[in-house]
Amino acid sequence: MAQLKAVCVMVGTVAACCSNVLLLEKIVKISPNCTAFVTFAAYVVIVLQTLIFRPALLTQHTIPIKNYLVITALFYSTNLANNMALSYDVDMPTLLIFRSGSLFANMVVSILAFRRSYPSRKYLAVLMVTVGIILATLASADLKTNQSQDISTWCLGITMLTYALFGSAVMGVFQEKLFREFGKRNEEALFFSHLLGLPAFLFNYRDIAATLVEFNNSEMVELGGGVGVPLLWLCILGNVALQNLGIKGVYYLLSEWSSLAVTMVTTLRKFISLLLSLFLFNNPFTRTHWLGTFLVFAGSALFSGII
Repeated sequence: MAQLKAVCVMVGTVAACCSNVLLLEKIVKISPNCTAFVTFAAYVVIVLQTLIFRPALLTQHTIPIKNYLVITALFYSTNLANNMALSYDVDMPTLLIFRSGSLFANMVVSILAFRRSYPSRKYLAVLMVTVGIILATLASADLKTNQSQDISTWCLGITMLTYALFGSAVMGVFQEKLFREFGKRNEEALFFSHLLGLPAFLFNYRDIAATLVEFNNSEMVELGGGVGVPLLWLCILGNVALQNLGIKGVYYLLSEWSSLAVTMVTTLRKFISLLLSLFLFNNPFTRTHWLGTFLVFAGSALFSGII
C-alpha cells in the first residue's frame, strides 16, 4: 500500500512540475518582465504556509540564523537569475537543458571544495553533459543569428543561467556542510532561505509594481455567475500551487525511495517538460539541440547510475 502511494505521489509530482513549467512559460510569453514577481510570489507562498502550519519554526530552529545568510543570498540570486533568463530571449527548452546540468556543476564544486574524486564513469558522464549543454547553447545562438536577432540580450540570459547553475551547486555544498554540523533540517532551511530573502525583493519593487498592473489588466476569464478573474492571476495562482505540490512530492519521495530513484523521477520530469514545451509552444529545436539534449540526459542518467 505504501509503495502504491509512493507511485501515485510520483505521478502527481511529475504532472505538477511539468504543468508548473508550462504555466510559467505561458505567463512569461504574455508578460515578459514578470519574472521578479513570479519569484516573489513563490517566496510568499512558502513563508505563509510555514507560518500557518509550522509557526514554531520561527523560534525553535536548530541552525543559527547567521548561518542561513549565505544560503539565502545564493538562493535568492539563483532563483531570480533562473526566472529572469526567460525575460532575456532564453526559451524554456534551453533553460531546462541548462538546469539538467546540475550534476556537472555539483561535481565541479565538490571537487574544488572537498577534494573529492570520482570513478571514471562519472567523469565521462560529466563530459557528456558539458558537451550537450555547449551544443544546445551554440545551436540556439545559431538560430538567433540566422533570424537576424541581436544576440547580446540572449547572451546576458545565458550568463544568468550559467551563474544560477554554479550558484546552486555552491549553495548545495554550503548546505551540506551545515547539515553535517547540525543535522538534516530540510523544512527549516526551506523556510528561512525564503523568509530572509523577502527583503531583497525591495530592489525589484518597480518591476513587481508594474507586473501587478499588467496582471490586473490582462484578459478576463469568466468563472460563471458574472464573476471574472484576470487570466494572468489565474496562471500565477496555478503556478505557485503546482510548484508547492512538486516540492512536497519530492520531499515525500526522498523519505520513501532512494536518492537514485528520486533523481530518475526529476530527470524524467525535465525531459517531459522539454517535450511539452516544444510541442505546445512551437519552440524551435534543431538536430543539434536534440543531440545536445540526448547527451545531457544520458550523461545525467549515467552519473546517477540509472544506466
